[in-house]
This record gives sequence, C-alpha cells and structure tokens, in this order.
Amino acid sequence: MTDCAPLRRSMLYLAGAYPEMISAYPRFPADLFCFDLEDGTPPAMKAAARQTIAEILHQTPDAARRERLLRVNGLDTPWGYADCVAAATLPLSGVVVPKVDGAGMVRQVEAVLNAAGAPADMRIWCLIETPLGVLRAADIATASPRIAGLVVGSTDLAEALNVRQTASRMNMLCALGQIVLVARAHGLAVIDGVHPNYANTDGFAESCAQGVEWGFDGKSVVLPATIAMANAAFGVSQGDIAQARAQVTAADQAQDGYVSRHFAHARRLLARAAHIEQQDKLRTSLARTAHAP
Repeated sequence: MTDCAPLRRSMLYLAGAYPEMISAYPRFPADLFCFDLEDGTPPAMKAAARQTIAEILHQTPDAARRERLLRVNGLDTPWGYADCVAAATLPLSGVVVPKVDGAGMVRQVEAVLNAAGAPADMRIWCLIETPLGVLRAADIATASPRIAGLVVGSTDLAEALNVRQTASRMNMLCALGQIVLVARAHGLAVIDGVHPNYANTDGFAESCAQGVEWGFDGKSVVLPATIAMANAAFGVSQGDIAQARAQVTAADQAQDGYVSRHFAHARRLLARAAHIEQQDKLRTSLARTAHAP
C-alpha cells in the first residue's frame, strides 16, 4: 500500500434500517462508509432500503471523496443478485461481500458486477467470517483484480470457531493473524472487526490498540461516537512523529546506506502523518461549511 493510499482507520457501518443516519453520513468523521443491506437490514425492509440508499448516494455526495461501500447480501439469498446489480450503477467505491469462504464466491460477484456494467475501478471487499474463509484467505485475495481488502466478521467468526469473544481475543489470534498475513502478502487493505461491546469505550480502545499491534489498517465501527477513538488509535501519535523526525535526521546525517535504509519506515510514517493531517483539515473545513448559516 502506498503512502497516499486512502485512509482506512475507521469503517462506519450504516444500517439500511435507519435512513436518517444514512442521509447524515457525510457529517461523520469516518474514513470510509459501509452502507449495510445485510445484517443491518431486516428481510422485510431490504428492497426498500436498497432504493433509499441509492437515492441518498445520488443526492448526497461526500465532498471529502471518502470511499463508500455497499454491503450486499449473499448471492445465495433472495436479495443478493439485485443488490449487486444495483451497486454496479451507483456512485460507490465497491461492494462488501459477506461470509466469503472461497474464490468461487468472489468470481460470482465479479461476474454479476461485470454483466451489470460496473466501472473497472469498483472494488470487492470480502468479509472473512467463517473458518473456511480464514483457511482459504489467500485464494480469496487473488480471486479477482477487483479485490481491494479483507474485513473481519468477528461475531460470526467467533461463533463458527465455537469461542467466546473475550477482551484479549487470544482465542482468535491465529485466525486474525492469518487474515492480516494474507492481506499484507497480496497488498490489500485489512480492517478489524466490530468490537462486541461497542458501548464500552474502555473495551473499544483496548480492541483498537490490539488491532494496531496486530497489523490492521483500521477498525469496523457501528457507533459514530467511537469513530474518533478508532481514528486516533490507527493514526500517528505526536510521539511517533517526533521519534520519526529524529530518526530521519539521524539517517540524513549518516555516512552509510544501512542506517538510511533502516529508517525508511520513519519517512513513510511522516508521509502518512502529513496525509492524515491534510485529510482531517479538509473534513473539518467541509463540516464547518455544511453547518454555516
């Protein structure tokens, strides 16, 4: 991933059952948005929610140009095909496919998108939430050039593994590490799952800190109040910036190439910090403009 890759510190799920929240999405400071037609929408509301989301996407653009994704239902459901066809014609960055357990599922979604005229830059994000999905993650990651990232489906994965979701998450570390490893090996983004007790801010902060340590790019969130915490955890701290600046100075003054190469990560961190600062300033400015009388 490049230094100027889209920020993915926080992915906000917006349930199709709550159109008021969906219509207000540009106000939230999340890095990317996932409009949810699957778990976030009851069966009786799915068709209407699909139409509502389409209207909002057309009528309410995001001036900050953040990624907008549609979480579709699986193609093995009564709604999945229509979801994918609709997504192909909407101003979206991509679709999020649930419970992906093999490359075949990815190719089926790709075929529907292609047939429906989806633009070449519409991406596929795969929710890894089954044991087979974890074991076949490498096949999934390379199933299509449209693949952009992997997302952990924590609740379903824990249930399928027959483990409880604990604060330490050590009982899921093997599976989570495999997902991160595959994403890194194939140059994909990788987003950590939703914190099970998202109303507990202390637990949420701990979960974010774990995600950072384990190599995730960002955190799935469902409450807007937790977005800032995810952005801070997966961002760059002032201490990190100060240390990186000192390392870059030392590298510039060094006489051998080894030191310069050793501190290349410091230069990448400073570039990322500058990118975050630029984007956050842009969003703040747009938010002030939107609320101006």
